[in-house]
Amino acid sequence: MERSFAALMLLLAGVAISLSAGAWWMQRIAFTPDPTRETAAAILSEADIRIEINTVVTGATAPFLETGVAELGTFVENEVLSTRAGAAMMGPIIEQAHDRIIGNRDDEPVRITGDQMVQIVRDQRAAAAPTVTLPIAPIGALNTVKVALRWIVIAAAGLGLIALAAGVVTRPERRDARRALGEFAIALAASMLVFGYLLPVHLLTAIDNRTWTHAIPQLAMRTFPVVIGSVVVLAAVGAVMIMRANISGRRRQSSTPLSTNRFRVGETRSWS
Repeated sequence: MERSFAALMLLLAGVAISLSAGAWWMQRIAFTPDPTRETAAAILSEADIRIEINTVVTGATAPFLETGVAELGTFVENEVLSTRAGAAMMGPIIEQAHDRIIGNRDDEPVRITGDQMVQIVRDQRAAAAPTVTLPIAPIGALNTVKVALRWIVIAAAGLGLIALAAGVVTRPERRDARRALGEFAIALAASMLVFGYLLPVHLLTAIDNRTWTHAIPQLAMRTFPVVIGSVVVLAAVGAVMIMRANISGRRRQSSTPLSTNRFRVGETRSWS
């Protein structure tokens, strides 16, 4: 099917804007640290992360509490790190850890003070424990993805807006505009699937399998129902709009009279 210039520009605009929207979504859900309970609970749902924090905290505080490391570790796991109340309390610490793994705190390690350990182990004697540093290092792959997402959002949005302006100025036909909206919906569905699920949940951990890299899939899975629901709805709407545009195009072609040239015998007949 041949496309007009306007239709091509609208297609380019839809793909570019969808790419920008998908990158923004991933940036928002997986690369924006905050101290909220929901974010902390999502990251702490990764068992290896809880074990790492638990090991550091119980090792530092157990001698001051006159209790065994195993017994204290079980308490911290069951009563703090695995609970929503504990996640709310751990929010500022998890925010710092999240900030560090994506490269925003290269020169500033994540530390837990004695006062913070009092809240974790729920015993005032832990205040005497020295400040400890969590063994969390910046993860290069996450920093690269963070920077790439920022540029994708800006560059793709700019290209999309320019292409959209070019498509609108050249006055596309109604069927081209309808088809463009359908293609935009499908492109947006694909972008949401890639940036909201496939890339953060599967690709990043395939590239780097360190313990704290698994925080990103846990953050992305918070919005998995929204992503899948959006993909299904957008794909369905897009398919319907493209089908209607194609049907409209066929009807218009069938109703357009063909231009024919009639050659009549004897039109140049001369009379003598």
